[in-house]
Amino acid sequence: MPLALIGTIPTPPPGRSMQVRPNEPVLAGAFRKDPADEAFLADFNQALADFEDASYDDLPEELPTLHVIGAPRSGTTLLYQVLGSGLDVGYVNNLVAVFWRAPVAGLRLARKLGLDRLESSFDSAFGRTTGVSEPHEFGYFWNYHLGYPDLAERGPGHEATIDWERLARVIINMSACIGRPISFKPMLLIWHLEALARWMPRTCYVWIRRERRTTALSLLKMRRSLRGTETEWASLKPSAVPDDDPPWRQVAAQVVLLEQRIASAAHALGPERVLQVHYDDLCAEPMAALEQTRDLLGRHGYAPEIRLDHLEPFSPQRNPELEREFGERVDEALEDVERQLGESVSE
Repeated sequence: MPLALIGTIPTPPPGRSMQVRPNEPVLAGAFRKDPADEAFLADFNQALADFEDASYDDLPEELPTLHVIGAPRSGTTLLYQVLGSGLDVGYVNNLVAVFWRAPVAGLRLARKLGLDRLESSFDSAFGRTTGVSEPHEFGYFWNYHLGYPDLAERGPGHEATIDWERLARVIINMSACIGRPISFKPMLLIWHLEALARWMPRTCYVWIRRERRTTALSLLKMRRSLRGTETEWASLKPSAVPDDDPPWRQVAAQVVLLEQRIASAAHALGPERVLQVHYDDLCAEPMAALEQTRDLLGRHGYAPEIRLDHLEPFSPQRNPELEREFGERVDEALEDVERQLGESVSE
């Protein structure tokens, strides 16, 4: 969804809203966003917000919530597509994503139009899907509720400023609307996994992991495609990554730091809350991921039906051109970052 460009955010006309992510960077080509469309969508959501908020009931958390997590370019979108297609769970599609301040209204509209069950093409471009019923990461929803103006990590006191009670209320009402667990792919939540689990004890995470070298190289490809050059930042930005580091070192640190953050939460929450799936295993046996996720949700009160009898294996994506160009430098950067952070083994 289009957004204003960093450094060139216009002052909206009288009565118009500012954009959701005021620090959105300039994107290249087909990924570029239109400020006029963004202003319209922001106004549209603001107009619905009071109506939506008034419709919420005070409900107990009776159903588990599922979150697909992982470093950017680790396979989160593919996993979300597999789970949305193969399990009888709710999910946020490209229609519902338009309603980030009125998600229950979006879910009800999707159901009315028969767009609440996914039969995915399993295609995407750097997390972006096409087709109204394909899954969406719902980024504006998480920016709004977690208080992020962009995708950069906030300071240590930020978590205390988040209205967790309100966020839990919204998610519980979303799940109640569809009568089954709701699933998300919340990138920003990586920095707050334990906090949400405290507020919503039935919260479940599926953490997809991919070889760090491959993930880092894919992030360089993402930079070139979305920003036009590998020197410009793309996706989640840990605060500890220096702006003046070379790009291959930045993506290496990005992957290691984000995985380290998830690993810390996974250790604290335990396997009863966090299921780990490797990207190569997902590609080879997608049905196994469905069964494991079903079991995870079942341990928290609701084991959804598996909707597919079979899924063909997927071909793991590789980046041979970037391997030749950056492979050795990424290897050296990963080794150095892991050593500095006290890790002895590359994932």
